Amino acid sequence: MPSSTDIAHEGSGAPKNVNRRLKIHISLALIFVFMCVWQVIEHSRVKAKARDALLGRARDISTSLSVVIRSMSRFGIIPQDRLESALGELVKSRELRNVALLNNAGNIVASAGEPVKISSGGFPKQKAVWSYDYVMVTNIVDLGVGFNDMISTHTTPIVMKRPERPPHPPDFPTSRTLAQNLRRRRPDTDDDRRRPRGMDENRRRPHSFRRPPWLSEQQFKELQEKQGLHGFVLEMRNDAFRAETSRDFWLRIGILAITLIAVLGVAAAWHSLGKSEELRIYLVKAQELNRHLRELNVAAAGLAHETRNPLNLVRGQAQIISRDQSLSSEVRKQSLSIVEEVDRVTNRLSEFINYSKPALPRPVPVKLPVVINDVERTLSADIQDKSIKFQILGPELIVEADEGLLRQVLFNLVLNAIQAVDVGGDIEVIVESSGSGEASISVKDNGCGIAPENYENIYRPYFTTHESGTGLGLAVVRRIVQSHGWEISHRPVGEKGTIFILSKLKLIRTAD
Repeated sequence: MPSSTDIAHEGSGAPKNVNRRLKIHISLALIFVFMCVWQVIEHSRVKAKARDALLGRARDISTSLSVVIRSMSRFGIIPQDRLESALGELVKSRELRNVALLNNAGNIVASAGEPVKISSGGFPKQKAVWSYDYVMVTNIVDLGVGFNDMISTHTTPIVMKRPERPPHPPDFPTSRTLAQNLRRRRPDTDDDRRRPRGMDENRRRPHSFRRPPWLSEQQFKELQEKQGLHGFVLEMRNDAFRAETSRDFWLRIGILAITLIAVLGVAAAWHSLGKSEELRIYLVKAQELNRHLRELNVAAAGLAHETRNPLNLVRGQAQIISRDQSLSSEVRKQSLSIVEEVDRVTNRLSEFINYSKPALPRPVPVKLPVVINDVERTLSADIQDKSIKFQILGPELIVEADEGLLRQVLFNLVLNAIQAVDVGGDIEVIVESSGSGEASISVKDNGCGIAPENYENIYRPYFTTHESGTGLGLAVVRRIVQSHGWEISHRPVGEKGTIFILSKLKLIRTAD
């Protein structure tokens, strides 16, 4: 039995186990939170990397577009048909959705691909506008199509259709006159003729072209306002971006799911380990208690056995006194009462010894009719006292069992039936066999029956409903049944009868 010191030590250890379990759970929760934060950061990094890659591809396309615009520019004029043809070839790329060239007011000068939606309010100020299907990128590189001269600077190329040249104004020199004037120009001195180009940057050769000769100054300014190329807008499809971010998102979700399962598994394993440790401690205590009970049982059985011998001596002396005729009748009567009480105590001690002895069956072939007839002869006096109709029904079978233990089981069952029935009652012992090589023995009576609230208690030691009973009969029956691997059950029969069924007996053969 565990001492009070052990119990106190166990009680003080319980809070430690609770605190340790709480620390483990908090640590596992922190690990899962750390994994969640880590995966969010990693997903944001992958998303930013994919975003930068898409913007990088847009930057490359913009560079190519700048080269195309630069190559088509002649005197600041870009033919619209050639530009739109080049843009049409450019938007055949799978990632490029459309491209639009805008003037300073934000109006579309030339475009290709799907329709472009430009909000009013001038040229777009945001470099990149993201939506679900595409990203709009605005003028992310320098066009590089302007040119400078000593007289004026033109930084805005003009996109226009090829016009038919109108007649020149009377005061405007023709291109031939300009060429003749250029050929007539001579260096002022021989030093100027011999000076290498680039020696004097302040005296560069002037560029005489300022605007197309077929346009007036007013027309040129109007074209710069309406058709002047200020920047361009690209709309890039982000299917690859969304696919990559979605794939990475579900990958992170999978990692978190695996982490959660692992954390729960570790928590469950730790919980199971703690339970196993507690069960191991309980098992050790139960083994100690069981050993103590076995020792106590042996001691009690020895005490009962040693007590029975003096009781036999007392019984014998009481019988001698009861037979002495020289004594008064009152003394002889008291002596007989002593004999009866000693017999009652001796019977209880005998039943206790039988219950405390370990049931170690030694199975041998047993003829059921022989055992049942022996039990009937042993209890014949009780059967005759109540005028009970006792019947044995069924075939003569041979089973494998310990003959002495089987006789004790049938004796207790028949004795309980005799005590339950009234005078003139019926008791039947029914033997049956099944096709699975098993036999059963039923003891049926029409006695007072068993109350439903006592169904679970009748096999408990020292539980009885009879004034003269000890409460060990059915407890001994169940112990013997369990040692053989049989089964014992009961159920009500009729209005107040009961039947006990002993089943799972190993059938050998039918008796000859």
